[in-house]
Amino acid sequence: MRFRVVVLTILLTLSALCRATAAPAGTPPAEPILRIETGMHTALIKRIAVDGLGRYLATASDDKTCRVWDIKTGEQLRVLRPPIGHDYEGRLYSVAMSPDGRYVFCGGWTGYGWDKTHSVYIFERESGRLVRRLNGLPSVVNHLAVSHDGNYLAAALGEGGVRVWRLSDLALVGGDKDYAGESYGAAFDNKGHLATSCYDGMIRLYRVTDTGISLIAKTRTQGGTRPFSLAFSPDNTQLAVGFTDTTAVTVLDAETLSLLGAPNLTGVDNGNLASVAFAADGSLLAAGRWVTDRGCPVRRFKPSDFVAYQDLDTGKSAVVTLCPLPDGGLAYGTVAPRWGVLRPDGSFGMTRSPAIRDYRSSARTFYLDRTGESVAYGATPKKGFFRFALPGRDLRQIDAPSSDLVAPRIQAPGLAVTGWEGGRAPAVNGQPLKLKEFETAFSLAISPDARRFILGTSWNVRAFSASGESLWQTPAPDAVWAVNVSGDGKVAAAAIGDGSIRWYRMEDGREILSYFPNADGKRWVLWTPNGYYDASSGGEDMIGWNVNNGPEQAADFFPASRFRDAFHRPDVVDLSLRTLDEDRALAAANAARGGDVRSPSVLTARPPVVEILSPAAGQAFASPDMTVKFAVRSPGGEDVTAVRLLVDGARVAEDHPTLSGRGFEPSVLQSKITLPERDVVLSVAADNKNGPSAPATVRLKWAGKAAPAAPPASRLYVLAIGVGQYADKSLALQYPAKDARDFAEAMGMQKGKLYGDVTIRVLTDAAATKDAILDGLDWIERQTTQHDVAMIFLAGHGVNDKNGDYYFLPSAVDLEKLRATGLPFMEVQKSIRNIAGKTLFFVDTCHSGSVMGDVKRRGMSDLNGVINELASAGNGAVVFAASTGRQYSLEKPEWENGAFTKALVEGVLGKADGRRTGRVTFKMLDLYISERVKELTRGEQTPTTGVPGTVEDFPIAAY
Repeated sequence: MRFRVVVLTILLTLSALCRATAAPAGTPPAEPILRIETGMHTALIKRIAVDGLGRYLATASDDKTCRVWDIKTGEQLRVLRPPIGHDYEGRLYSVAMSPDGRYVFCGGWTGYGWDKTHSVYIFERESGRLVRRLNGLPSVVNHLAVSHDGNYLAAALGEGGVRVWRLSDLALVGGDKDYAGESYGAAFDNKGHLATSCYDGMIRLYRVTDTGISLIAKTRTQGGTRPFSLAFSPDNTQLAVGFTDTTAVTVLDAETLSLLGAPNLTGVDNGNLASVAFAADGSLLAAGRWVTDRGCPVRRFKPSDFVAYQDLDTGKSAVVTLCPLPDGGLAYGTVAPRWGVLRPDGSFGMTRSPAIRDYRSSARTFYLDRTGESVAYGATPKKGFFRFALPGRDLRQIDAPSSDLVAPRIQAPGLAVTGWEGGRAPAVNGQPLKLKEFETAFSLAISPDARRFILGTSWNVRAFSASGESLWQTPAPDAVWAVNVSGDGKVAAAAIGDGSIRWYRMEDGREILSYFPNADGKRWVLWTPNGYYDASSGGEDMIGWNVNNGPEQAADFFPASRFRDAFHRPDVVDLSLRTLDEDRALAAANAARGGDVRSPSVLTARPPVVEILSPAAGQAFASPDMTVKFAVRSPGGEDVTAVRLLVDGARVAEDHPTLSGRGFEPSVLQSKITLPERDVVLSVAADNKNGPSAPATVRLKWAGKAAPAAPPASRLYVLAIGVGQYADKSLALQYPAKDARDFAEAMGMQKGKLYGDVTIRVLTDAAATKDAILDGLDWIERQTTQHDVAMIFLAGHGVNDKNGDYYFLPSAVDLEKLRATGLPFMEVQKSIRNIAGKTLFFVDTCHSGSVMGDVKRRGMSDLNGVINELASAGNGAVVFAASTGRQYSLEKPEWENGAFTKALVEGVLGKADGRRTGRVTFKMLDLYISERVKELTRGEQTPTTGVPGTVEDFPIAAY
């Protein structure tokens, strides 16, 4: 299909947004910066904001991103990425949204790294474009507020008071620099007034007009000395104030700032209620670091006298920010980081929880083995632990750490370290340890020889001698909640607030390796400082590269998978802790591959960037005919050579327009497509010589008439391959051929149920030659249309060659001539990429294992990279693998199958349908296989599934 190139036109109601700002004194770092990306914040949420209709929620975080969410569904609609730097540069402390939801304003520690002044960034919400920067501010931007009529933007600063801009032309209309402390609060009423708070103990009230701001009242607070947040009541008669230095909340007259009173704070005996808000019905809400036995609640006071109250649960994490919703509900953000919605009746609405592990209670329960290659971590002993072993990439849940794992040593003869559990004045044997101002110590580990110790703080991993001399300090991306030292004394490990665990060389503090386990307990990623990585199925895109585009443009983010060929180096990761040096690990890994390997460069290998302009995310459609408009650019200037449109992961349009690379300037194209009459996921991806882009994706909702029930129309094509009998008898396995036949038989029973027809080709043992398998792949590729489903089942042996390339072993394979006689997985990948319909790939492969009793081990080759490649958006297959990483997969006579196939067949025959709906979806099957295989193998085998982000759940069997 030919895509039509259209003229790019950006329509902005704010004409000033198109004008260039003054040339900056410097520019953001040009080198790519490696970041964790989970689809949710990885650091505390500082502020939240909503549009006037309560459709969109924006969250600003210390993780240097601002995220926009659909407040009803919780779907992440956009990640807004300002230019960032190292250390603090780019941390976001504030966010506001225009009432119409078109623009998002954010600020924090923003721009100082190159301007020596701070900035407010203005983003277009729908596109994510950074359309203007308000620079020249003397200090960090702690809070932003937009007036209810959308005419003004106010910024509360760390130093230098308050500034106000007119949004029609972004002119600075006024400010007040006469502040003797940090300002964290600013709020508009509906009558043109602005109130601010300041740590000088003052509340100020201004009148705001197009010609400036004028101070009309000022008062010293009576409830505390550090007023934080402010909120006007809906009728503009009251102003609530929350404090950080006390549990008090005060209510002032909104015109005179005289004290009206204080709400009932019975039982509030710790922390603070720093965040305040008024609900639409006039109820006052307050929350903060007040902790009860149930967690950190929001206290809601009834209107008028604020005596009667109700405490609303929000979870265990301190509440940082509150925002009222138009329907009378409340949105909140927490340290966790988590955001959520409380409905008007106080019940839970939508909640988005973090994907990071919480190590805040782990200072004494963070375990390492002798070499540091195995680590155990967990929130509390009651919930058990996770153990991760770098050799074998074995992640499993355990009840308690084994004897080879040792907790941090916090005591030693003649060495008394004090004040390290949340203190700012730690000491060793009474000798103070030198920290930065406001730096807090959270964790301690004494080395085995007691000559050194490691201190984890709010900002650093630090090493000291036994006498208290500072040996080294290494900046950490977040608070260091736990530390430990390996039994051999060579490495230190730290559990950090961003969810990562990082290893450091004890000699000099140099970071060696990082590990991020997702909170789901399944996915993980390992990486070196220069970005060489290994990852579980579905784990590689939890890291990626942030690339700045100068001070006036949004940054790009490229998931690690975009550079898989260059940076997926399990061999380098393997050697990192053994060599204690990334360069040496890389050199040794390259030598083992047979020669020098070219060092990769992210900047010269960037794929295109795609953005869907219309339809909008969440848009409803009542007609299947739709015009899709999208922008494509190639940041490195390479020509764009292909563009694809996908619906639920299946290609519906493709073109090869050969667009000239334009750097940051995009080409805009449009295409007319026909959508199925149901909810769909629409994606657009593009290629240049460096490879495919990350897909741009929107979910669309069908709003037309429900389609009438019809008999099954789609066809199912099955290619089932199982090899257990090899020409090389040492490779023999018992059940792969039976596994293939049993799976084929189970899917054959679907004819007339979910599928109008089922066509099956089975290749087993001697019939499964390399040529026959290739012919089978060609067959299923040719037969499957975009309306059909293809399933490929592969059981037998697989091996990685010295370069890490994966091969399936046909029956006549000669391991000495692997390239000539083995089936390279790239052939499977090519076929899967070219299959027009929905594709599922089931794989249970291995290399020669050992026999232990009556359980035969199907190998220990590493499938993670293969799974991630096949499940990428460009290939679009849902991949079910029998085991994860380098685990063995097992077969046993009493099962008469491999454990994976036994669970798979049971699942598609109906056992995966726990709700008895009559259908089995692939997500149901995933859950069933995962639990059933763990049960059969007693936790020795962990199946894994790779799902492209472009594919929604769909039924694969009926019964």
